[in-house]
Amino acid sequence: MNFSHFPALTLTAALALGATTAQAVEVTGGSVGLSYSAFTDDTDFNRLGLEGSVEFGFNQNLSLQLDAGYNDFDISGIDSHTLGLHGIYHADEAMSFGAFYTREDVEGDDLDIVGVEAGYEMLAWEFEGYLGNVDFDGGDGTIGGLKARYETPTGLGVTGSYDHADSSVIDGSRFAVRLDRDVSPMANLFVEIGSAKLDVGGLSDSEPFVGLGGTIAFGAERGATFEQRGFSRLIPGL
Repeated sequence: MNFSHFPALTLTAALALGATTAQAVEVTGGSVGLSYSAFTDDTDFNRLGLEGSVEFGFNQNLSLQLDAGYNDFDISGIDSHTLGLHGIYHADEAMSFGAFYTREDVEGDDLDIVGVEAGYEMLAWEFEGYLGNVDFDGGDGTIGGLKARYETPTGLGVTGSYDHADSSVIDGSRFAVRLDRDVSPMANLFVEIGSAKLDVGGLSDSEPFVGLGGTIAFGAERGATFEQRGFSRLIPGL
């Protein structure tokens, strides 16, 4: 890991240190999710993902979020495992800031992802964005994304998202539109369509994809504060 990670790691450690001195620790929320995506031209190129997060609150403003994830790619036989940590500062009921670290293992190759993130809720709108540095054996790069969700008066959620990863080895982007609905106080189901673009070794290809899945949240209405961060979860299929 290089020293460019130091500022974000320092913030995460500071939040953790402040949390350990708080008077009480409680689980404030979490979620478990299952997702499937595939390219429309050839559904053999698909991904099955399983994710779980839990958030611990130490006082009204500070919390820590722990992530674990697994992704399995069908035709290539590649799988990945991720473990993540977020140090979170809740400025108020609407605005949250975080610093995150993710360790991702892809077939024995390790990636370290460190970055910052922010989320904001306003009436029927939810916004989230992140930016991070990716460090791996072959070099380093950047990863980032934005999403906005609007909940209609009928309870249907509409989300637009864009993610981009750039390194000396691969350049990829992912755009998706998702429709979701709560089917119970804890469970939410979604479908999505999008387009993914990969540029490897000067060869570029863009393909449409579809996805579906669901989450079960507990504690806070949104479960954990932030989405998981990782490289493999952005790829619809391999």
